[in-house]
Amino acid sequence: MISPEEIKIKAKNKYKDFLRYKVDLSVTFPVEDFFPLIIKADKGKVNDDLLTRQKELQLLISKSKNKTSSGYKLDLETVNSRKNGEQTEVSRIYFENESDYLSFINEKKSYKLFYTAISQIKNSNLLSNEKFVKWAKSHLTDLCAEPESNPFWTDVCLCADWLNKNCDSHLYIREIPLPVHTKFIEQNKKIIKSLTEKAESGFEFEATFGLKTKPDFVRFRSLSDNIILPFSESRLNECQILLDDFSKLDESFLHKIKNIFIVENEMVYLTFPQYKDSICIWGQGYKVNILNGIEWFKSKGLYYFGDLDEHGFDILSTYRRYYLQIQSFCMDKNVLEEYEQFLVEGKILESRRIPENLTEAENECFMILRDAADEKNRLEQERVSVEYIREQLSLL
Repeated sequence: MISPEEIKIKAKNKYKDFLRYKVDLSVTFPVEDFFPLIIKADKGKVNDDLLTRQKELQLLISKSKNKTSSGYKLDLETVNSRKNGEQTEVSRIYFENESDYLSFINEKKSYKLFYTAISQIKNSNLLSNEKFVKWAKSHLTDLCAEPESNPFWTDVCLCADWLNKNCDSHLYIREIPLPVHTKFIEQNKKIIKSLTEKAESGFEFEATFGLKTKPDFVRFRSLSDNIILPFSESRLNECQILLDDFSKLDESFLHKIKNIFIVENEMVYLTFPQYKDSICIWGQGYKVNILNGIEWFKSKGLYYFGDLDEHGFDILSTYRRYYLQIQSFCMDKNVLEEYEQFLVEGKILESRRIPENLTEAENECFMILRDAADEKNRLEQERVSVEYIREQLSLL
């Protein structure tokens, strides 16, 4: 026979169905009554072991609305059993109403949050009835969660409404003139966007709504005495400038540059040896995409030096999509063999994909890493000594 605890589990499993029912009800969609909510369960048989049956039945009745005035209710019948004589039989287990149900599964608080949320969102008139129903049913967990502030959903709707009416404002998020705290939009981009007219946009939040984003910078240093960075009367060997400015450097400076080394690790970047007619850029991993439109790169010797792991070769592959002439530097099997004792565990690319655009030698190195034991498939580039880097530069 089912126990009160098992009834609670079954009843909790119906909670999201109950919330969906309330969503439909909120927009007067035709909907079948949720209550009485019948719990299908093993109600025992009159010919079961008598002592066991009596014990289980007494527990079931003692925790029911029949005795406690709340919770699940039992419909009971008296029947005669050839084996056990006159017996009380449970013919139905059910919840009569919303209050009994929510109290029993301890969801009164979450339902109150849910009800407040859908009321505020409906009152905002951001969504048609059909869109609201679809949206609410896909955000049940969000609607039942304890909000970070009050009135949270009113503020979310306020932000969504402003974005609908002020697309392409070219403001930073913190400049948006709304009475919400400065980090509110930043912290709730996903849920705010979901309530706007551009909810289906595949672009990032700022791009979707025409907002300014934090500008990208490029940090680079000269590797050669004849290349003096053109931003001061005094000699500069290193600087960081806006990506847009970097892409438009003056030809009087650019003509001196023959080679560009893009290096991932900051310390390797800072200690990269001197090399004639060259600069070194700190690549910063998957920020590769910010360097995808530098026109003057196409006329230079371009080298990429990253970690010898699957992600390092994936970044190299991405660079090569933009710049066909790019070559890997210190990323071959000779380096793996030289520094074998420093191999550590690395991460596998998603879906175990193999990067495109690799040369035969690069692909060979990649597959050595792919086929290696999990704890020996990554060589961090900072393990490669300055002396070794200098030696490889002399071979270019």
